[in-house]
Amino acid sequence: MSLSDIEQILTRLSSDEELRARFVENPFTLGRELGLTPAGTRRLRREAAERFDSFANTPREQRFVQVNKLLPLTHRVLRERFTNYFDRYVAEHGPPAVERLFGDVLRFAEYLEEKLKEDYLGSGWTLDLLRFEKARVKAADPNRRLVVQSFRHDISRLVRGFARKDKEALLEVVVRRSVAVWWRRRPHEPIRYAVFAAPKLFGRRR
Repeated sequence: MSLSDIEQILTRLSSDEELRARFVENPFTLGRELGLTPAGTRRLRREAAERFDSFANTPREQRFVQVNKLLPLTHRVLRERFTNYFDRYVAEHGPPAVERLFGDVLRFAEYLEEKLKEDYLGSGWTLDLLRFEKARVKAADPNRRLVVQSFRHDISRLVRGFARKDKEALLEVVVRRSVAVWWRRRPHEPIRYAVFAAPKLFGRRR
């Protein structure tokens, strides 16, 4: 299914309240009626939940939107697989044990990291991006004073390239050990952030 097809259905959903209610209630049934494959329905559901707050009115969709907001680069890399892993996580673990956003996102990130390793999808950039975003979520906790995370790649260039969708910058990413540090002097103070990389002499392209 092309992007224009998705856009057309999103337009229908935004203007047709009855169709929208059916989609929220049972997206895959309606997806079949609209000629979508299961993968196409998952893509449509993700696009709708991200674009319109009114589509995220089920606990599952609200949870997915929040996870996606805090792990956007990982989602961008994995795309459909991110949604599939999230659905598996929800099915295996049920609703959050504690109603705390950061805690739920961190538990999913840890689950995702394990699954990527098991499925051999965590080589290259993927695990570094996930670990970076997981550490950033930890650092957002106002009570945390120090978070340190190491990476296989030049994490500054890698994150900058994906955030800007800069293909040229990504081509310059090297296997170069780096460490990111988030810290605050006192609880609830603004967070500070710095990256320390190994000398370029020891870097090499991925």
